[in-house]
Amino acid sequence: MLNRLVMLTLSLLLLAAPVAAQDAEAEKPLTDSQKRALALKAREAAELRIENDMVTMTNLVEALAKNLGQIHYLRTLCFGQNDQKWRDLGQQMMDTESDGDADRRRQLVRAFNAGYYQEKERHTTCSNKVSIDVAALAENGRHISTMLGDPYRER
Repeated sequence: MLNRLVMLTLSLLLLAAPVAAQDAEAEKPLTDSQKRALALKAREAAELRIENDMVTMTNLVEALAKNLGQIHYLRTLCFGQNDQKWRDLGQQMMDTESDGDADRRRQLVRAFNAGYYQEKERHTTCSNKVSIDVAALAENGRHISTMLGDPYRER
């Protein structure tokens, strides 16, 4: 846990340093490789933040529900309230996973809503930071889905 905190702190410091240097030298534009390096560092920091957050989830299905809620908010932020792609997919997943168990369904809905409101607190406008978070959340969702598909995983 300490190593992850150290890595997160270093990642954030590395992100802040180039921005400050860029502000000081506004007339000196970043090269494409510098832009790619900054984008990679930002994505790694977002992935680490998301990974640390997922540790608090009680199981993988809840983690996926929360992940879908996060992506749903960010998609509606950028594409409008009528875009319900991730909410619809979350609904299908919750229907399948709850299998008629109302308590289980409520638990998954709570996780979905927690993810939605977590991102609502973090982002108020569609920006490059939203794109970075979406990429990190998508990677996290792929990772959770792979673990859910493992026939030897703990239930």
